[in-house]
Amino acid sequence: MLKLLHTSDWHLGKVFKETTFNLLDIQKLILYEILKIAEIEKPDIVLIAGDIFDTYTPSFEAEKVFYSSVADLSARGSLVIALAGNHDSPEKLLISRPLIDGKHPIIIISDPAEDFSNYNFENESFRISIERDFFKILIKNKNLVVAVKAIPYVSEVRTGLNTEVFLNRVKEIMSPEPGFTCDYFIFSSHIYIQGAQISGSERILQIGGIDYLPLEILPENADYIALGHLHRYQKIGKAVYSGSIYPFDIGEITHKKGVCVFEGENEKFIEFENKNIPKIIKLEFETIEDAINGIPDGDNPCYVIIKSNREYSPSDIDRFLKTYKQRLIKWRFDIEQSEEDIPNIDVSSLTDEQIFIEYFRSKISIQPDRQTISMFLKCLEETRNATNQSLY
Repeated sequence: MLKLLHTSDWHLGKVFKETTFNLLDIQKLILYEILKIAEIEKPDIVLIAGDIFDTYTPSFEAEKVFYSSVADLSARGSLVIALAGNHDSPEKLLISRPLIDGKHPIIIISDPAEDFSNYNFENESFRISIERDFFKILIKNKNLVVAVKAIPYVSEVRTGLNTEVFLNRVKEIMSPEPGFTCDYFIFSSHIYIQGAQISGSERILQIGGIDYLPLEILPENADYIALGHLHRYQKIGKAVYSGSIYPFDIGEITHKKGVCVFEGENEKFIEFENKNIPKIIKLEFETIEDAINGIPDGDNPCYVIIKSNREYSPSDIDRFLKTYKQRLIKWRFDIEQSEEDIPNIDVSSLTDEQIFIEYFRSKISIQPDRQTISMFLKCLEETRNATNQSLY
């Protein structure tokens, strides 16, 4: 039987939403966990369904982590297939092909129109060729033929087509069945399918003037449909989203994270269990004092919300910050106010300084110091001067 490991949405180099907390060190630990799962499960194919990086211009370290990870996975006997997501630069991924194609059991697909017609690879484990736009993969030790259709993120911008032509093109490239006899047909893409649940950190872009594609657009006869783009593990019909490898938003921290393993006709989700992977903790307190006294044991990063409408002195805030030190990735006040509680202030009668002070106090419940006020007024003056100059 075929065994396939499905993962997606690594977003290497991601900064946790609303913070400056870079997740790359945590992502390294997670990819090591995936490597350990692969050593136990021994998948024939590892499929990475898009959003390898978080930006078009990933750091050198993020790129190093990706290429080291796929090299490690392939060195353990798996064929690795990775495709570009909407966060990935097709051109950047394309650069690696001369170093990989035909030399290693690694396939990186960056563009739906990419030419693989001359692709061939063979080693002691696999023989791979292209037949009718499908990867035809012979797994030698199992004598299995697997057809793989993998389509990276596609959009009007990337194809240069107008909406109607684009949608017809999407249907064309997603609908074909393998034109050869195979034991398994695997389909993969990086798309948003109608009916799927989104989370807080996905960047949902319109595809052909619409937000999502209908489930019916996916091939009916595929044995397994491996999708990326949405960060929550879920199934829609035959389609499976493996989800992101880590929460990227405070609203996602309760979602289970792991990889999908497909074997024969069965799919299972293997949740990450490595206790060395830091988990972001959401903490809610009534007061600063409660937050100081309630700091949890351990080293896990903390996202702190204080539900208080009282004002705090700079010394109170300083004591709070020193208690949490580097563990604090974000803190904010979350004050619920009724319409009666909101003061009716005539801002036309206030100076710029007074407006800023009121705004500052409404956000973090403390009085801004003189230096902060001066910096704001200076920036405001420079902005006004620049605006006035642009008018003449």
